[in-house]
Amino acid sequence: MSNNKIKYILISLVLVSLFLLLFFSFRRKKETTNDITPTPTPRMTEIELENRPYISLIPRTDGHELKLKIEKIPENIGEIEYELIYSATDNDLEIEKGLGDTIQVDSDSLERDLLLGTASCTNSCKYKYDEGITGGTLSILFITKNSQVATYQTAFLLTDTTAIKQNSGLSLEPENFNITATANTNEYFILLKNYNENFSVFSSDSGKGKISKIEPSKITPRKKIQPSTKK
Repeated sequence: MSNNKIKYILISLVLVSLFLLLFFSFRRKKETTNDITPTPTPRMTEIELENRPYISLIPRTDGHELKLKIEKIPENIGEIEYELIYSATDNDLEIEKGLGDTIQVDSDSLERDLLLGTASCTNSCKYKYDEGITGGTLSILFITKNSQVATYQTAFLLTDTTAIKQNSGLSLEPENFNITATANTNEYFILLKNYNENFSVFSSDSGKGKISKIEPSKITPRKKIQPSTKK
């Protein structure tokens, strides 16, 4: 067999091998692409007013930690995401801080302790608390077992007895809601608009005091969000 003939055979074999390699590589890539299932976009929904969970945000006696309690969670809720955003001061600079988590729901209530600062724990824990906090925003997503999402968001006020005396009460400015009141004991208070459209005040102790005026005296519920019909 001549050298030229051998050369042509070798070239042909190389070309055939390259063709087969490219063919099977393309086929595997196509099969892999076809196996990818797109993640469905969550659909917005609305929990009926009478079925909405009750939200509590209770300050600790020193004001450096908040207890988030969510009660009366509907049975169709499988997951809850929460986020707390607030502003703190450090050397006269205002810094935005935040914390959050995703919780798998296995009962009709849950609790989480939200530290307003940082903790370093080895044999014992050392805490660095954020200072100058007067409020922020609490956001919660209620995710159903069929991937529908209901949202709750509220501004909140964090204050103490001294500030209540100075301001003659508590005010949630984003909602134009004011309580004229006095507090009888030294403690911390949180004011927020609950998921049921009512305003709630939570105290770190007994919360004893006197309320003389609430403005506005009547609250109009917000317009409902129409559930999405997209599949």
